[in-house]
Amino acid sequence: MPIENEYKFALHDPEGKLEATLSASDCFRVAIRQGYIRKGARIREWRDLKAQMVRYIFTYKQRVDDDVIEVETDISEDDFNRLWSVREYDVTKVRFKFIVDDVTWDVDFLKDHGKTYFSLAEVELPEDERTVPMPPDLIKDYVLGSTGRHDKTLSNKRLLHIDYAKQVQAAFITGEDAVRELVSTYQVT
Repeated sequence: MPIENEYKFALHDPEGKLEATLSASDCFRVAIRQGYIRKGARIREWRDLKAQMVRYIFTYKQRVDDDVIEVETDISEDDFNRLWSVREYDVTKVRFKFIVDDVTWDVDFLKDHGKTYFSLAEVELPEDERTVPMPPDLIKDYVLGSTGRHDKTLSNKRLLHIDYAKQVQAAFITGEDAVRELVSTYQVT
């Protein structure tokens, strides 16, 4: 089973310049509707914005020791719709994927009624790799800060709460101590 080994970066793109640059590029991009069913389980509608193809995906993540096991499988549209009807939370985002130095980067723009309210980047590394690469030139000027392995500060399940996302962004702008303080006091599932 695949081990998830991802690292996340909070981005700051208040004028939408990064999003516009990525939109005008030839980067792979998808619109995603992601629903959370219960602890560890989520479903996604993954819409390729160039090819106009749609995938429906079921994902289960479980922490085992110091690793997160991530299992994904395609499901039917009917199964997706059934599961969507019982979701607890959901998030909508546009994701751009690109490769720099053989490393795949994802940049997500979380949306509320079509408007971006938070942006982040993530890089997933091989299972045993712990050296996190520097953000590529394309995004480096937008990076506010990063989180460590298994840190939930920038999890989509937390960031779907817009008030939390805004507080996270403000905390990253203020500095690491403010991020730690926010995470230690903010109650979100």
